[in-house]
Amino acid sequence: TTCGGSGFDHVEMQFLSDIYLRCPDCDGKRYRPEILEITIERGGRQLNVADLLELTVSEAAQLFSGDRDVIRALQPIVDVGLEYVRLGQPVPTLSGGEAQRLKLAGHLAEAARAFGGSKGKGRGKTPASRSGQMLATKGQLFLFDEPTTGLHFDDIAKLMRALRKLLEIGHSLIVIEHNLDVIRASDWLIDLGPEGGEGGGLIVAQGRPEDLRLHPTSHTARALRDYAEAVGELMEVNEGRLSDYLAGAGAGAGAGAGAGAGSALVLGAGAG
Repeated sequence: TTCGGSGFDHVEMQFLSDIYLRCPDCDGKRYRPEILEITIERGGRQLNVADLLELTVSEAAQLFSGDRDVIRALQPIVDVGLEYVRLGQPVPTLSGGEAQRLKLAGHLAEAARAFGGSKGKGRGKTPASRSGQMLATKGQLFLFDEPTTGLHFDDIAKLMRALRKLLEIGHSLIVIEHNLDVIRASDWLIDLGPEGGEGGGLIVAQGRPEDLRLHPTSHTARALRDYAEAVGELMEVNEGRLSDYLAGAGAGAGAGAGAGAGSALVLGAGAG
């Protein structure tokens, strides 16, 4: 088609934002008529490729629940809370947070494929070769910038469980974040401040969340103390770490995020 398979014609405007018009040849369906004649049957429906691309990830997961390979590809997207996205949705229409989570889903999918032959599960396990011999893997360092922005509390819990999976397979995480659920679930905090903008840029405090929240002047420390009091948590925190806390992520998510918290660089150390 004249649109080159995008479904829309891109019209450049000299002084205004570019506009996208539905392709007159394919009517936005991206494919030629002879391609659209090919259908598959799922759930009592005959679907062509254009119909499939209009499905959300959640709808596709239901229709293809019996296809293991399809579910293996879709499940990481569900795990990061993007089950509402259409399969054919253009990437430029995603928000910054959605784009970050989609990339995260891609890495989770790669991990699922790599560990498909591994008999063991859990932190520090490595994938197996075809002969059954365990293979050495090298963890990666992931940097996330405010990944919880715009997310509902339930979606934040999903995101944190996805981050936990990265840690379990040996990766490490650096998260720039204000959300107190994420901050207090980290292994190590670096609190930047003491204020925002020109009044910030200095390291105010650093350490484990249970230690940093005792700092006398840190805004983040005060927000963590207030949060702990709001959820009825005792100040004497056990030696829990990110992997332990995330098992119950979101349990206290209904208590506000502490608007006065300073920027926190949240470090989650991966296995190995």
